[in-house]
This record gives sequence, structure tokens and C-alpha cells, in this order.
Amino acid sequence: MENIRFFHVADLHLDSPFKGLKHLPAEVFERIHNSTFASFEKVVKEAIARGIDFMILSGDLFDEEDRSIRAQAKLVKQFQILHSHDIPVYVVHGNHDHLGSRRLELDMPDNVHIFHEKTEVKQLTTRNGALVDIVGFSYGTRHIRERRIGEYPKGARGRYTIGVLHGSEGSMQSSHETYAPFTINELLEKNYHYWALGHIHQRRILHEEPFIVYPGNIQGRHRKETGAKGCYEVLLGEHGTELSFIPSHDLLWETCDVSLHGIGRFGEVFQRIQQAMETIHEDSLIEIVLTDEDSLPEDMMRKVENGDLLEALQSDIESRGELKWVHSIRRSPGTTVLKERDPFLQDMISTLESLEGEEWKEVLAELYEHPSIYRFLAPLEDEEKNNLIEETKHLLKSGGERN
Repeated sequence: MENIRFFHVADLHLDSPFKGLKHLPAEVFERIHNSTFASFEKVVKEAIARGIDFMILSGDLFDEEDRSIRAQAKLVKQFQILHSHDIPVYVVHGNHDHLGSRRLELDMPDNVHIFHEKTEVKQLTTRNGALVDIVGFSYGTRHIRERRIGEYPKGARGRYTIGVLHGSEGSMQSSHETYAPFTINELLEKNYHYWALGHIHQRRILHEEPFIVYPGNIQGRHRKETGAKGCYEVLLGEHGTELSFIPSHDLLWETCDVSLHGIGRFGEVFQRIQQAMETIHEDSLIEIVLTDEDSLPEDMMRKVENGDLLEALQSDIESRGELKWVHSIRRSPGTTVLKERDPFLQDMISTLESLEGEEWKEVLAELYEHPSIYRFLAPLEDEEKNNLIEETKHLLKSGGERN
């Protein structure tokens, strides 16, 4: 069989709200707000430059069920660019952008092939004559708890078979809620040449030959999604598979450790943070983690905790001529023992971590039963609950500083 070359892309989350960022200057807000679109534009440019045969999008193209017209229009524009270069696109919708969500349907160009709710096989003949079967399904609703892998047919001889699945591998630990679960052995039994997975936002290669791959998302959306983000270029041939990671992020989320050892003046704190940030060579959203701060005088630490230091760093953005936005400052948890410093704080954190289903309902009951608010609230997903707990713990540990 002739070689085929394609892009495996997942979890675009276009128009993501970027939780945890507040009080942004207009130019910073605009850059961050557009970063998911800029990331996908990079993917499309690379696809054209590399002359791929087709592109696979493994779910969650949009971040919200009620997707904006702006997000849809920008996506369609990129699909049209791919169409002008004769590059087909194969799309499954995931839990964030399921087929039952509220949306205005914009007309897609002819190169876009969207999978239906029932598992189906779409066939493709590439420019060099290779025959390809692409198998998958789109989420009809947000919650797909059942196993769907049994609906995938066995791979056919003489053709490449690629499985597309937005779901959760059973043994992986993840903050993402479990949807359309599967095991690696279940995928291997299908005799496919490649499995294009989506849903988990970290890059993971679960198996090689055949490759079973999570490419991660194309742009980090909060402080826990650090590091390079992008997609995979896949070269598939009779004698093996080659994977190349293609970075696409427009902004990086970075953590910058800064030691305060030996500092005697507040101005030195500011300067030391600036020096540490010079080691970051890409446009970034930065969390400053202060270490060795126990010897800092109380009046200086108050300026850190009341937001004065953060405000000074954020106001300095224009003088650097690049986007290195400090979104938060916190103390390193390893430098002080929270329990010894503040037992009440430790009790609050322990309580947060132990909350279970019924307790969540009790805690949130007042909001969900409020006559003016309830209709605007949707039930919290497990992932959203975990994020809420982590953000609250982050604020408690960092002394409640603004971010």
C-alpha cells in the first residue's frame, strides 16, 4: 500500500473563556481571547506546507455547547482554506460540542466530513491512490457513558483503517470526566493501523504499532495545562508509522520559580522576578512561585499578599514589548507547613478535598434553588468540580491574592 500522511488534531476548544484570568488590559485580553483561533490557523498552515492527504479532528472543536457564531465562522474559514488546497477534513464531535448542542449551523465546504451519532465508516482515496477507511461517531448528547468500541468493525485487508474516538482509556488517571470508555486491548482487537483519540488534554502515546494516540489540545486554557501544545503529523506505511509533533500554541502557560533568599528590599523582589522571567523565550501566561520567602520581613510579604507586587509586574507589560503576563503569585507549598501556620486553613482544604456528590448538592442548593439564578445554571461536571476545588485551594494557599 502507498504511504499516507495526515494530521491528527483534537480538542481545539475554540472560543475558550480561559478561566482564572481577570482584570486584563484590552490588548492582553484580545490576544488571549484569540489564541485558540491563532493556534488552529497555525495547524492549517502547517498542513498545507506539509502537503498532507487529510486531517482528522477528534472532538471538542468548540468549548461550549452554545457555540458563538464568531467561533463557527472562523472555523469554516479555515476549512475553506483547506478545501482550496484539496485537503479533506474528518470531524467527530465530542462532549463539549455534541450534535444536540445549541448552535447556528453554518454551511461547511465539501471537503468537511462530519460523523453522525451512529458509528460509521467513511472511505477515502488519497491523491496517490491509497485506500483509507476512517471509523468513528459523534456525540449526540453531552454524556456518553456507555462503551461504544463494540460498534467499530474490524479493519479490512488492503486498506488503511483509522479509528477516531473521543473518550477515556480505562487505566488513565485524569481530571476529565469518563466518557465512551475503552481499553487498549479492545482497540488492538480491531486490527486498525492507527487510533486517533481525543478528550484528554495531555499528549499520550498509549501504544505503538499500531499507534494509539492522544495529541492533547492545541492551546493550553488554564494554568494546569502547561508546556507545548499542538497536533501530530502521522506518516503511515506498510513498514511502520512515523509521528512528528507539530507545536501550535499561541501562548504558553508557564510556572516560574523565584528564590527570595537574601533579599532585603522590596525592589529586589521585583528585580529578581524580572530576571527570572527573562529565561522564558515565548509569549506566556506566567505563575510566579516564590521560594525561600520565610526570611522576608512581614511588611514586604504583605505587599506580596495584598496584590501590590502583582499589580507592578502586570503594569510593566508595555515596556517589555512582548506578552509575558503574570496572572498570579503564590508561595511555594514546600517552604512552609500550612498545618503549622494555619490549622483553620488546612481544615478548609481538607473539607474541600473530601466533598462528595450529595455534599456538593447541599453546598450549591441555595444557588440552584434561587428564583433569579437557577435557570442560568447547568449541573457541574466532575471536571468542573475538580477545577473549582483546585482554584479554591490555589487561592487559599497563596493568601487570596488577585489573579
